[in-house]
Amino acid sequence: GTGAVTWAQNFGGSGAYARGEALAVDGSGNPYLGGTFQTANLTTPALTKIGNADAFLLYLDASNANLASLALSAGTLAPSFASGTTSYTAGVANATASITVTPTVAEPGATVTVNGTTVTSGSPSGAIALAVGANPVSVVVTAPDGVTTKTYTVTVTRAASSNADLSNLSLSAGALTPSFAAGTTAYTLSVPNATTSTTVTPTVADATASVTVNGTA
Repeated sequence: GTGAVTWAQNFGGSGAYARGEALAVDGSGNPYLGGTFQTANLTTPALTKIGNADAFLLYLDASNANLASLALSAGTLAPSFASGTTSYTAGVANATASITVTPTVAEPGATVTVNGTTVTSGSPSGAIALAVGANPVSVVVTAPDGVTTKTYTVTVTRAASSNADLSNLSLSAGALTPSFAAGTTAYTLSVPNATTSTTVTPTVADATASVTVNGTA
């Protein structure tokens, strides 16, 4: 016959042999596949061989848009991952400028995106840049039916920098003694009697830091 393929699933890992021998669909449109496998354990789905040739019956919930797991390259999910929980938080140090997210779908045939970009189930996303503060990350699973979706959200908070150093300190009159160094906090300055004022120009080492001179920002 002719027509478009609406669903297909690869079974097995390296060296595995699997053969589907019967396909049926229930009243809700969920497919059941029966067959045999041998030579090696199957990895997708996970099946362990008992003898030289084993039978399997696979049920695919075409509307299952759950994740089986969700992992971050840095930080810890709170609460711990559960497929029915869709909102999480995680904190990372200021030194962590980006993370990757690894979502694994619960149902073979489902697809997943991270921040709108398709990701292979069980593989890390591309690097996601983190600004200081809260960074929402959206993970959307589309079930094998191509219609049902589920959105998981992780809000990753990057801590503010603890760098309170200056990268430079200059004055409109005179020269600092000793010469400026970020680790040196005390200086002297000599100016002629005719100099009645000076301006101070501090430059912070971290762009997100703030600075005051004699209490004025």
